[in-house]
Amino acid sequence: MSLQAVSHRAAARDSLRPNLFIIGASKAGSSALHAYLAAHPQICMSTEKEPCFFVDQEELRAAWPVMARQPCSHDWDAYLDLWKGGEDACYRGEGSVYYSQTPHRSDVPARIASVSPQARIIYAVREPVTRAIGHYWQRFKEFQEPLPIERAVRENALYRDSSDYALQLQAYLEHFDISQIHIVVAEDLRAHRRQVLAQCIDWLGLEPFAYEEFQLADRHRSPPTTRRQRFPLVAHVRDSRFWSTIRKRLPASAVSRLRQASTVTFDKHSVDESVARAYLADHLAPRRAAFEALIGRRIMAWDMS
Repeated sequence: MSLQAVSHRAAARDSLRPNLFIIGASKAGSSALHAYLAAHPQICMSTEKEPCFFVDQEELRAAWPVMARQPCSHDWDAYLDLWKGGEDACYRGEGSVYYSQTPHRSDVPARIASVSPQARIIYAVREPVTRAIGHYWQRFKEFQEPLPIERAVRENALYRDSSDYALQLQAYLEHFDISQIHIVVAEDLRAHRRQVLAQCIDWLGLEPFAYEEFQLADRHRSPPTTRRQRFPLVAHVRDSRFWSTIRKRLPASAVSRLRQASTVTFDKHSVDESVARAYLADHLAPRRAAFEALIGRRIMAWDMS
């Protein structure tokens, strides 16, 4: 291959470099935001919503082994392939919630800045206590959290730190100017979808976009039920390379039957969350105040939660 051809290929690959990141928080509407932004003709969102490319690979293998085996989580070319066809878009974006879990996912802002120093960062946040509770149930459903809720929120700092929005934002402010970061409040997005998205699109410097109703449908609402393992080692098998390979060859109905046979479903409302909520409310109140001081406004929607 000639030097000119090599240079042309390198330039073509560089035109796929992402420059928009939805960094979380987990259970704060980032999946919905990813889908809403993808509808805009000047934005190309990644085909894999959460590639986690900028998470340390050892940390990712420990936290999410299935994603760690995906090439887009660690191979630069495979990562860029998530935006194939989006070379001419104003923004190429992705949304990995692990990007706002300092210190449990180390040095993510620095890695993003090293690749895309002019990137725009969107940080979706939700009332801190409710978010932490939702985070617990998400990890419980994925068999990552064996403890009852009142012990888990005390003993696993991940839930508290991921709701410490000041801590997470400060980590990004060490590498990005505040003008590069836009806050989206999940409660506002749910109640005033068109308005919040219009503000987001304006902040990105893009042309206004008239969403069709179907494009603004609710996304990824958590069900009232969850599940636990029926037998030991269910989680180990599910996260294994063997199951990842076999699952692709099985019909969806067979996968569903296996899931039903290996898990027990129950109503989350049958679990008393009051002690966990009281503990989190006491712990996170000053951290909410610190976050609101950083962004220069009080989030009134959280006073009504």
